[in-house]
Amino acid sequence: MKKFAFAMGLALMTSACASSLLSVEQPYTGDARYQTANLQYDESAVPVDQDNLEYTAEKMENALFDGDSPIFSRGDGITIRYRYVGFNEGSRVGRWLTGGIGGQSKVLLEVDFVDQSGDVVARVRGEGGVGGGLAGGSNKTGIDKAIAEVAEYAARTFR
Repeated sequence: MKKFAFAMGLALMTSACASSLLSVEQPYTGDARYQTANLQYDESAVPVDQDNLEYTAEKMENALFDGDSPIFSRGDGITIRYRYVGFNEGSRVGRWLTGGIGGQSKVLLEVDFVDQSGDVVARVRGEGGVGGGLAGGSNKTGIDKAIAEVAEYAARTFR
């Protein structure tokens, strides 16, 4: 019982209160389905540090192309072009000190789905935020949430 209580306490200390949302800016109206895709980073509209850009690229690759049942194989089917249009890393210490009242992190990832003729056939925005946690939570949890929203949309819409 003590081990369980310790494990639960540790989980609570390292967890974050996170949220996510998907906004469909341009819905897909076609009926084509895609087995392959390629991923492209497009210049972000807001400043994002290199560490978070590299983290995002790795997680986008993993969400779309890796795992037990990948959404796509790598190839020339559809181009998935992403960029940040909102990025506030917040303050982990601020989240920790204020119990989530201050220091919130919020990211807004905009993704275009581009067909082989170069036309944008859909545009979505994945939003992720971190409001707290006993250890303050990491802004990367918000990135993970935004990417998960985009990947779920891609699977639902294009497969």
